[in-house]
Amino acid sequence: MKYSLMSLMVDTELKLEKPNFIHMAILNDMGYEGKDPTIDEVFEYLNAHGVPMKNGTMTFEDLVKLAKDCGYDGLDLMSFHFEIPGAEAKKILERYGIVLSAVNLIMPFANASTEEKFTVMLSRAKAAIDQACEAGCHNMLVMPSVYTLDEGITMEQSFRYFTRGLKECVAYGKSKGVTINTETLESIGVSYCTCGEMKRIFEEVEGLKYTHDTGNPLVGLEDPVDTYEMFKDKVAAVHFKEFGYVDTENAKVCRNGKKVDSVPFGKGLIDFRKHLQVLKRDDYQGYITLEGSVEAANKLEGVKESIKYFRQMEAEL
Repeated sequence: MKYSLMSLMVDTELKLEKPNFIHMAILNDMGYEGKDPTIDEVFEYLNAHGVPMKNGTMTFEDLVKLAKDCGYDGLDLMSFHFEIPGAEAKKILERYGIVLSAVNLIMPFANASTEEKFTVMLSRAKAAIDQACEAGCHNMLVMPSVYTLDEGITMEQSFRYFTRGLKECVAYGKSKGVTINTETLESIGVSYCTCGEMKRIFEEVEGLKYTHDTGNPLVGLEDPVDTYEMFKDKVAAVHFKEFGYVDTENAKVCRNGKKVDSVPFGKGLIDFRKHLQVLKRDDYQGYITLEGSVEAANKLEGVKESIKYFRQMEAEL
């Protein structure tokens, strides 16, 4: 199997040049009234208000080198971690023999309730597809919603908004040689959490492919392996993520009221051996992105030990 390092695994180690939507959401929740803050201003404000955060030191090239040194085959980037021009990224990736296996774009088309909002979002999505193409990446995961809908938007309205956005992305991606796919979202607050909802989306959006995430189906009370089996003919990528039952405030709420959240590999509910078996059975040729870590002293150690964990598991099958 081919494995990719997910940039989220080392998010706090990365050197960021500008705030992302996560930073801004935290600032807005805290009542921040400034406009267009720099990344330094963001961290200064957060630290002054009891949220100890700091910028990392790891550059894009450092991240690629880490993937290479730890034995990964590819790199899987969140779009907000992809801050350099695509052509520059391609040179660095080729220098180390690492493939940019996917770019993950969160673009909340589900909340695009006006034509102006939709146009802005689509423009940003196309720019991200262009950047991925320039970097030699042929696979983009588009998540067309965040966990909640804006006030006044119904589930059915959101479905129409985000399927329109996905159709546009699929068509534009095809023109650039980039396959557009999506995944079940770990939120019951939007209409693409369950297999039934995903089936409806695939029926609506011709050419859309699927990223199989091992953790997310649990939120809809569905078995992850069964979910893979249902959509295996559409699978463009696989994310290995471990979920376990928790009782923390910000965890993902399942349809039965229980809560799940990320836990170390091997400490949760996911049968990774079974996943590897069915992927081998189907001669899966894509990448498995490790979206999590085994227990480790720190994030960098987790990156190194996690791929060893799965390589060993494969050898034992």
